[in-house]
Amino acid sequence: MQEHTTSTAIPTHALKAEALASMSASFERFCLAAGVEALNEMMEQDAAAVCGERHERGERRKAHRWVLIERSR
Repeated sequence: MQEHTTSTAIPTHALKAEALASMSASFERFCLAAGVEALNEMMEQDAAAVCGERHERGERRKAHRWVLIERSR
């Protein structure tokens, strides 16, 4: 019976572990980005409810938007 004498440079279990680690890091980045986007949308809705729409003038406005909100966009 012949034995295989060739070997791979990187064992397959190492490739699988590296792929899993890369996928996990990518998923964490995706979750972080999605969470930040959701929070931004919620804060924009809160600001619109209190201050009115951007650049809106009128009686219903109860507060003012601050420069920090503008810079985060």
